[in-house]
Amino acid sequence: MDRYTPVAWPQGDCRPLDTTGAYLAPHLAAILATRRSRRDFVAPATKGDLSALFDLSARTQEARISDLGFDLEFRRHPASGAIHSIHCLVQERRGEEWNRYDAKRHELVTLRGSSDAAQAIRLAADEVVPTGNASLIAFIAEPGKTAAKYDCPESLIWRDAGVMLGYISIAAEALGLGFCPLGITGDPMIANTLDQQGRLRGVGLALLGRLHLG
Repeated sequence: MDRYTPVAWPQGDCRPLDTTGAYLAPHLAAILATRRSRRDFVAPATKGDLSALFDLSARTQEARISDLGFDLEFRRHPASGAIHSIHCLVQERRGEEWNRYDAKRHELVTLRGSSDAAQAIRLAADEVVPTGNASLIAFIAEPGKTAAKYDCPESLIWRDAGVMLGYISIAAEALGLGFCPLGITGDPMIANTLDQQGRLRGVGLALLGRLHLG
């Protein structure tokens, strides 16, 4: 492992900031104070858990017609140009099929015939963190949507994926659920099994589950 010397920033006048945020937004402050990546799942997420999680973090609140070939969407979290090119897939329990979260309709849609593909990704995730009883979430980018408006979509896609993951992590904490991002993206394994035309890319995986029974 190589050692690294951080940048030494030039010093100037210092202006201390008040620590009043916790008093102005106490509910949010309490959530952020306890947020951690958690791995001690006792049960997968339930349908009710997923309903609440996506309602808080990713549901479409408004859609507008555009000339890009698809609607622009305004969701709980921001995205480049209101394009929202990141999709969420969920394998609720080990061995089951992928379900795609439809943010417009706020529903989970089964991807029939995807159980083998979902299980292959879970086995890959097991090598990073034992997934145990957790539900598995995959973040899948559709770069062509972002490229319909922007010349260099790659960096925007990664930013959008990070923003979405962050919102979901806070929503999970608010709901008392465990959430743990993984250090692998699932690409190209997920993309190749879901779309043979190369229009999808895996940009992240995460575990979600209950921390206690009930």
